[in-house]
Amino acid sequence: MLNLIVVAHPDDEVLGFGGTGAKLVKQGEIVQPIILCGNVEERSNKVSSDDLYNNMIEANQLLGFNKPVLGDFPNIRMNTVDHIEIVNFIEQQVLKFQPNRIFTHHPADLNDDHVQIAMACLPASRLFQRRSDIKPLEAIYFMEILSSTDWSFPSVKEKFEPDMFVDISETLQLKLQALSKYKKVMRPAPHPRSIEVLTGHASSRGGQSGYRYAEAFQMVFKREL
Repeated sequence: MLNLIVVAHPDDEVLGFGGTGAKLVKQGEIVQPIILCGNVEERSNKVSSDDLYNNMIEANQLLGFNKPVLGDFPNIRMNTVDHIEIVNFIEQQVLKFQPNRIFTHHPADLNDDHVQIAMACLPASRLFQRRSDIKPLEAIYFMEILSSTDWSFPSVKEKFEPDMFVDISETLQLKLQALSKYKKVMRPAPHPRSIEVLTGHASSRGGQSGYRYAEAFQMVFKREL
């Protein structure tokens, strides 16, 4: 099974999918991150580009993920890019990796880069229905990114409504260790990207689903067996 993780920024793949991805890798599955804004020029308190790249490689290796594919789209300016360019980039990854599942951002996130990628990922995920050389996609899910999904305001878009919970009781600490590889990303509590809040949120999601700790997802599409 190959899982394609389509996100905006380095660290999103860990924040939204770190525990689940590490669990799937332990079960013999493949996790392939696709990070469209690979350089993150506008990040506050950012480290150098070389340091960010090395942080990303260390974090993904720790979780057992494949080396991320990086786009060069402009950070915090994805809305200035033609929609079709983003769709085409994601379609190229779908064609290359032939994923079984796709995980991406929720389209009501506060961060507009997340919104643009979510809205491009949906048409790109239908590529298998337009081309006979691509195996059918089994499922696509939205994930939550703390300090974006949880910070969204009421709008015309439906908010994140999880309907799938993954037990990460054995991989939560690995997720937190991977996040610590990203220098200047973690913040002191009560910021959502603090150890305390991330752990508490995983506990809360676990409380919703009967696990000690969990990550939550919203199913967008699934083909029945």
